[in-house]
Amino acid sequence: MSLCVRKTSFRTALIASSALSLTGIAIAQDTASDAEELREDTVTVYGTSNPLPVFDYPGQVTVVDREALETLAPSAISDALRDVPGLDFAGGPRRTGELPTLRGLSGQNVLILLDGARQSFTSAHDGRFFVDPELIGTAEVVRGPASALYGSGAVGGVLAFESVDADDLLADDETWGARARLGYQSVNEETLASLTAYTRQGAFDGIASFGIRQSGDIELSSGVDLPSDDDIQTALLKGSYDLTDALNIEASWQRFTNTAIEPNNGQGALGTGDGVLDRSVEKDITTDTFRLGLNFNPNANDWIDLDVNAYQTSSDVDEFDATVPRTTVRDIETTGFNLRNASRFTLGDADMTLTIGGDWYKDEQVGTDDQTADGTRGGVPNGESEFTGIFAQLETILPTPAGQFVIIPGVRYDEFESSSSIAPGQDNSDDAISPRFAASFAPEGAEWLRLFGSYSEGFRAPSVNELYLDGVHFQIPHPVLFNPGMGSFVFAPNNFVPNPDLVPEDTETIEFGTGVDFRKIFHEPDRLQAKISYFETDADNLINLSVNVAPDATCFAPPFFQPCTFGTSESANVDRAELEGWEGELRYDSERIFARANFSSIEGTDVSDGSDLGSLTPDRMALNFGVKLPEWNTRLGARVQHASDFEQRVSNGSGGFTVQDERDGYVVFDIYATYRPDFVEGLRLDLGIDNVFDKDYERVFAGVSEPGTNFKIAASWQFGR
Repeated sequence: MSLCVRKTSFRTALIASSALSLTGIAIAQDTASDAEELREDTVTVYGTSNPLPVFDYPGQVTVVDREALETLAPSAISDALRDVPGLDFAGGPRRTGELPTLRGLSGQNVLILLDGARQSFTSAHDGRFFVDPELIGTAEVVRGPASALYGSGAVGGVLAFESVDADDLLADDETWGARARLGYQSVNEETLASLTAYTRQGAFDGIASFGIRQSGDIELSSGVDLPSDDDIQTALLKGSYDLTDALNIEASWQRFTNTAIEPNNGQGALGTGDGVLDRSVEKDITTDTFRLGLNFNPNANDWIDLDVNAYQTSSDVDEFDATVPRTTVRDIETTGFNLRNASRFTLGDADMTLTIGGDWYKDEQVGTDDQTADGTRGGVPNGESEFTGIFAQLETILPTPAGQFVIIPGVRYDEFESSSSIAPGQDNSDDAISPRFAASFAPEGAEWLRLFGSYSEGFRAPSVNELYLDGVHFQIPHPVLFNPGMGSFVFAPNNFVPNPDLVPEDTETIEFGTGVDFRKIFHEPDRLQAKISYFETDADNLINLSVNVAPDATCFAPPFFQPCTFGTSESANVDRAELEGWEGELRYDSERIFARANFSSIEGTDVSDGSDLGSLTPDRMALNFGVKLPEWNTRLGARVQHASDFEQRVSNGSGGFTVQDERDGYVVFDIYATYRPDFVEGLRLDLGIDNVFDKDYERVFAGVSEPGTNFKIAASWQFGR
């Protein structure tokens, strides 16, 4: 199914309507009643950059709170977000290799934020998550293009993590406290220990947390062990201070370090067949995220709610191969600054929030190799990318005789430039406009019903790696030349070729759906919310790494190796794709019963030849349900995830298709429990069994089975005054 709107005409009209909608001036109003209502609902912040109930948001957002994270006792981010519709994780079970896929888009098309700081680390064989779930207070998954707010990289959506703070742990009458937590899981003999202290003293609140997590080889459901050895240390220091009633300052530092012993290729199967990639190396991973924030929000002035943030994220991955010996380094540093101001006012009967903001950030990459003559690392070009963007968004809540409308137009302008020392004078620069228009409607007399729809455009600028790839990609044995001294054929390289003329990937997406919100279904305190939506995405200029292995003619003529290479690898804008899918979520809560259910279905096609896209996932359904036993301070639950059979078809070049990859369907069953005994005040026990029936299954394109039956337990003791 193709999109029913075309970019040129729709984009012009949308930008014009967004600009006109963002020009209102009126009288400020008191929003205390709105804040009171928000406390009753799950709220998204990253969906619009202002608090809004998830049910009212004209799109799909999933929020995972601190309680849910503790109950599941996750070892990695993928454990915590496994059941989010439209979200999957490729790269295999090792935490160092996990990559998110959101609505069929992966890699740098998914923006990752930690306390608002961009996490820009990317690598061919490493993951993107250098954060421990133990330090996360809230996780939000915004699905669908969000470039109108966040610029480059938010084409598939946004994964936003907020670190835990003192308010997450303090009771209302407490001013300080401490918490110790111990955990264990059997599938990789992982142990966890953390210690957290927190306080709220007048105008100051702060938290300090330190933890260690150690694990070994992963017992897979196929019956074999996946080599993996992690030694993780984490730290969080975070505090805020009210300088005045209107002015607050906040600072934080979060560190993640991991010394991992595993194959050079941290993703995928037990063996790739490549002796270099399969060789175990020592990986030293270190990520530091620093943030300084300022909020100015005078109570008497609804025109000003100003947030200013500065941050720096530095990620280093050092790999030591003792068999050479050789040390390679990839260092990516992101420095950024952003500000936004929200003005709240009324225009006639409409309540409005006008948000205007901008940001600047720079990604810098350095690659080193102590075995090369100049110390540079092939495939990791030294370079930098600089981005500047401004945006405006207007949120309108408009009551009418027909019902209530929520209307959110927005538009953003970005410009960016990339450069590298390996290609002097070949800078890559461009700009982009990212509009979005979204709306929802609740009919009068049927406030339980919500209809919503949106149109949005997104873009992703080419990365330094894609623009300036250099050095050797891989080596192929020469079919003729044999080296008796080495006892093997001579190897000829396939080399990367830079392409500084790449243009940004861009998408346009339409989405529409409906939701229901029922209260007092069976008895007064219960509530049921559900949303379902359909989306279509057109993606143009997708960047693909094209690999050509044709050898030079000199490889087979005297003097043979003068020179001899087996082709080249080059990034190019070659692909155009169409994606469509369905997503749905349901939540039910009462005094005794809770249930969460969701499903997602995604289809995607490479328009050039009809092949299935390589980042698709099978149709999935998930159910999380259980009972509350307040008289015993206990909660019992179970999770079931079902995925359908799946295959990827690729063009055979002659009008037909062949199956390149296929996976059997699977059903995975987990159980868990939480218990707070009365006989030890502040004690909490979280227990669970993942993959209870030891189902042997694979996630799509992981190339390796998932972990087998996993027994886990976590105990925390918390006290305060």
